[in-house]
Amino acid sequence: MFVTRAKAGRRNWRLAAVICLLALMAMGLAACRGFFGQAPIALLVSDAAGDQEVPITITFDISGSSDPDGTIATYDLDYGDGSTHAKGTDVAPELDHEYGVAGTYTALLTITDNDGRTDMISSVVTIGPAMITFAAQRATQFDIFRMQADGTNQGAVVSTPLYDELFPDLLRGTRDKIAYAAENGADTSWNIWTMTVAGGSLNQLTTQTLSNQIQPSWSFDGSKIAYASNAAQTPSAMTWEIYTMTALGGSQAKLTTQTPSWAIAPAYSPLNNDVLFVSNKDATTGSSIWIWKAGVGASELYDSGVGRSGDASPVIVVGSTGLELPALAGISKPAWSPDGTKIAFSRARTDLVDAIIDIYVMDADGTDVESLEAYVTGLASYTGSITAATITSADDEFCPYWLEDGSGLVFVKVVGAGGFHVYKVSFTEGSVTPLTATGVNLSPASNR
Repeated sequence: MFVTRAKAGRRNWRLAAVICLLALMAMGLAACRGFFGQAPIALLVSDAAGDQEVPITITFDISGSSDPDGTIATYDLDYGDGSTHAKGTDVAPELDHEYGVAGTYTALLTITDNDGRTDMISSVVTIGPAMITFAAQRATQFDIFRMQADGTNQGAVVSTPLYDELFPDLLRGTRDKIAYAAENGADTSWNIWTMTVAGGSLNQLTTQTLSNQIQPSWSFDGSKIAYASNAAQTPSAMTWEIYTMTALGGSQAKLTTQTPSWAIAPAYSPLNNDVLFVSNKDATTGSSIWIWKAGVGASELYDSGVGRSGDASPVIVVGSTGLELPALAGISKPAWSPDGTKIAFSRARTDLVDAIIDIYVMDADGTDVESLEAYVTGLASYTGSITAATITSADDEFCPYWLEDGSGLVFVKVVGAGGFHVYKVSFTEGSVTPLTATGVNLSPASNR
């Protein structure tokens, strides 16, 4: 009996030992897997879609991240600008982040797998300052210039001796291409061109020899360009209409039919294919702002105040060809705010030829018209204490342009005897600051 019990005890001990050994082996195998297993692979691709200026939305693609012997448990993307990190478990969706301040940032991606192993990868993102594109006559002709939004680093983008370039407009979204109007070499017409913001890849889109094509405006998706043309009669100051074409110059077609009145100064909406323009049709006096509604396929009157609205500017003589604009028509054009909720435009205070011209702002539906000064002082961001007539002055102000970084609005102001300079009004302080000091400066580019 004793022997049997002893044998049974030994068998139980052996069984327990085997179980313990198997458990230790299992733990060892797990430890070995963790020790000898492979780490995940982090992959980060950033894309600015050609944009160079604040504010910029950068798209980050982390979908190439993987784990050779397991699964990705989590990811953490630090955008490098002090904002909240992007975190999650699914690396497939693209991640968009807006940078609002110029500078160089290092985005850092950390991938963790189901074994707790990690891998990291970084991507350097360089964001340029907000820029203003404008036309300036610094010698004998008008050329296309660029400068930072504070007026520094001014320089010509394209300069063609003896011939003029005017009316620059930035490609929507990416802001990496400029459409503009240029006088041709035979002094017989103006045509629409495009180029990069560095002045390369010049491309002539229209070829008219006895008429003028001016004031290009990119559509919200960059697929089309609207422009003003008097091609219906070559030339004629009474047959200006708004035309459209593809971004490469194809499918040129007349959009408006205002004849026997005229239509100039097109401005595509930043949200859809609606087009603002200026016409003397049904105007109380001078001119009024109209809109061509894409959803309706027809034009309707937006603003018909006293005096000239939308195109109002002093008389400006440009080039040996001349613009051949309608009598009393100016070179200013309406400008949409970046979010499409507001419209800035120039308006003469009275119907007199020499009336003072100011900048006004209205809602996108054409209502609630107010002076630029009233608009700025009514903003939630406004913290200044400007005095009367600081913004809306006794000088002529026209050619408005919204800075897309939200810091203010730029316009052209007549200073002294025939001096035309670009000024900026701050949306926080209400201060008005000159950005140019030499030459004749016109048409700051509206990218909205």
